[in-house]
Amino acid sequence: MVLEAELEARRRQAVQMILESGIVTPALDYDEAEVLLDWALARVSQYALSSQQMEDKEARSHIVHSVNRVRRLMEMVNDMVERWDEFGRVAMMEKLTQLLSAAMEDTGKPRPKNTKMGGNDDQVGDH
Repeated sequence: MVLEAELEARRRQAVQMILESGIVTPALDYDEAEVLLDWALARVSQYALSSQQMEDKEARSHIVHSVNRVRRLMEMVNDMVERWDEFGRVAMMEKLTQLLSAAMEDTGKPRPKNTKMGGNDDQVGDH
């Protein structure tokens, strides 16, 4: 188990990774983007705090994976808003179902080692 100070450092690291990872909400207005960013910061904070039983290397991997996962969800929201008028009712329901399914899988609990949601979860950056 890590000390409270180390756990807080992990949480700050996760938050900083989201804040420095580039804009993923260009289709959203300020208020919408603020709500989404607040949600994202809360989620990655929860992920970081769930690393309490992990060693540093495992915690780092867990945090990077979490940040990437949250960024993908943010990008899905942005894509839906950006293409809102292009989607028909059926397509919008499919996109919404995909988003909700991805969000439901996002439990904040540590994932087993050697599993990935897809893509390169070892790096944070624009996709």
